[in-house]
Amino acid sequence: MTEHALELKEIRKSWGDLEVIHGIDLEIEEGEFVVFVGPSGCGKSTLLRLIAGLDDPTSGDIVLQGNRVNSVPASERGLSMVFQSYALYPHMSVRQNLSFGLENFRMDRAEIERRVNEAAKLLQIDQLMARRPGQLSGGQRQRVAIGRAIVREPVIFLFDEPLSNLDAELRLQMRVEISNLHAELGNTMIYVTHDQIEAMTMADRIVVLRGGNIEQVGKPLDLYNNPANKFVAGFIGAPQMNFLAGKLSGQDLVLDCGIGRGVPARGNEAVTLGIRPEAIGVSLDGAGDATVTVQNFEQLGAVTYIYAAFANGERLTVQLPEQVPLTRGQEIGVTLPTEAFHIFGEDERVMTG
Repeated sequence: MTEHALELKEIRKSWGDLEVIHGIDLEIEEGEFVVFVGPSGCGKSTLLRLIAGLDDPTSGDIVLQGNRVNSVPASERGLSMVFQSYALYPHMSVRQNLSFGLENFRMDRAEIERRVNEAAKLLQIDQLMARRPGQLSGGQRQRVAIGRAIVREPVIFLFDEPLSNLDAELRLQMRVEISNLHAELGNTMIYVTHDQIEAMTMADRIVVLRGGNIEQVGKPLDLYNNPANKFVAGFIGAPQMNFLAGKLSGQDLVLDCGIGRGVPARGNEAVTLGIRPEAIGVSLDGAGDATVTVQNFEQLGAVTYIYAAFANGERLTVQLPEQVPLTRGQEIGVTLPTEAFHIFGEDERVMTG
């Protein structure tokens, strides 16, 4: 049986009486690109530091390619980490930054040159080798930081929010470059971010974290289409899923906004209906399941976002893949298709029939 690239077994981490990681179990396969995503304080960076060996777990086992590595120093785990800050040596050239770590390992000079030149060519920074970090753009500095990880030829790459310091255009470019890098190298990569768009566009699998616990693990579209609970449903997807209050009586759902519908779920309790903005139909003549008032809108050319409200004050976001003439205060009809419903019970778990 093939060994997993990494196994986390009942990992817990506490500082004094404060437990921040609450018994996490996770298996990552060779060659996978796995993204840890969640809001600030959810434990994603702490978990990455435990894997890297920069912090020690309070309990549980970290197993790397079949070997328990809890007591193995970070420098001997065969991992490379790329941080949010570039952490480059400002007085060294790009070439020196790339080779410095290997020189500390007393590696053969010819092997160092081979690794440095290959990484520079792969990252398209071979024309920048004589420059110092202060002479580079943010994107170029991030490439050098990634190159410094590549030259170590690690078992697993670890990325801790590496694009947070870049502007929007560079973040998009670097997302593509890191994905291409994974495809070319084939190494296992674990990537931490608070940005669900990064997670959706880059990951083979996403690990959604909240409060030191795993909420759900799965492929991006699996999490998008079949969220396990209200938190995952609201965190994955942009614009965020709409949530409307209601009551379920048997298989009849009645929403506080006045919409009623038979649904493929059963119960007798207060529920929350989730429906994504792009699933909602719009009629400018007011036809549909209900009428809402347009409070604001954004017209971006290829897509229109409508921010509206029901008569009871509940808000609704609609996404249309077209240009639509709108005015504030305008009343429009909306249709909520049953097949797009996600119904969450009082425990916020998704309900099924």
